[in-house]
Amino acid sequence: MKDDIYMLWLSSLVHHVGSRKLNFLLEAFGGARAIFDASRADLREHLQNANHAYDHITRDRNLDTIEALLKKMEKQKIAYISRNNPRYPALLREIPDAPPGLFFMGNMPPDGTDKVAIIGSRQCSEYGLLTARLLAQPLAACGVIVVSGMARGVDSMAHRGALQGGGITVAVLGCGVDVCYPAENRQLRDEIIVKGCVISEYAPGVRPAPAFFPARNRIISGLCRGVVVTEAGLKSGTLITVDQAQEQGREVMAVPGNISSKLSQGTNQLIRDGAFPVSGHEDILSILGIASTPQQKEKEKIQQNVEIGLATDEKRVYDNLSLEPISFDMLADVSAIEIGKLHLVCTGLELKGLAKKLPGSRYIRNI
Repeated sequence: MKDDIYMLWLSSLVHHVGSRKLNFLLEAFGGARAIFDASRADLREHLQNANHAYDHITRDRNLDTIEALLKKMEKQKIAYISRNNPRYPALLREIPDAPPGLFFMGNMPPDGTDKVAIIGSRQCSEYGLLTARLLAQPLAACGVIVVSGMARGVDSMAHRGALQGGGITVAVLGCGVDVCYPAENRQLRDEIIVKGCVISEYAPGVRPAPAFFPARNRIISGLCRGVVVTEAGLKSGTLITVDQAQEQGREVMAVPGNISSKLSQGTNQLIRDGAFPVSGHEDILSILGIASTPQQKEKEKIQQNVEIGLATDEKRVYDNLSLEPISFDMLADVSAIEIGKLHLVCTGLELKGLAKKLPGSRYIRNI
């Protein structure tokens, strides 16, 4: 697209000017090239009481700036797609205040592929982490692209679950795609790039800032047909994404949680207010009208065979495990298995990847 070079220039200013102002200018001038060529007087007229935006647009309006950015992107294998490009995600183009363009590393999934956002709190419980993985993994196996924000907690686990399911996942960042935030997710980010992509509306090199994350969230929901919240408190920032998803006309789904847990108050309230309750990936497929694939049915058959292959005591213990932690003593009571033998059974289930031991000698189902 011949105007893409000027859209790239415009997108490089998003962190200074904001996408809303840039979109206003695009509508007023008719295109990025017109903004680039506009007189200072015309720009001043459209940016009254916006001196900060005016200063950045007029200061960085030169071809040398664009050339330097292109060289940096080429070196780091960063691509760019403008909103004018047919490959720009169609669902995202429809939202209010759509990003003028997207920077990305990896392979942008083809448009028309079903995408679902799985989100939740950074400060989450084992329940929130496990539900994120147990939803993302089979969804990815069904060919659904899992989208999240690569934050600590639920977001990271959603990406990991999608990768474990052999599918594609997309991470939307609140910084430049070459900036790994949080830093401990570097390996995860590299794996996402191989199997999907990391994207951002912010130019390479832009550091994360508090204001960028609410803006990032509109892209997460905007890319997807539906948003699933696995765990969130009443004041969780995750609920900002939910508000944006509702404004965009997306389906909102939530995983019910323990009524005594503050971490589930937000999700339980969402359900009370009309969000679809989700107890498994099948609910998500049904709500969005997505058919299960033969590959996923085969995986479900394998899981059934795993359960059939368990010894009697293993099956008894496994049947008493859930996503809610259960103490070893309680497990001994409900399974009626002698303590010494129960230790062996639990260890065996852990080795098979079917159970997970938590601090305090508590256990949860792992698959």
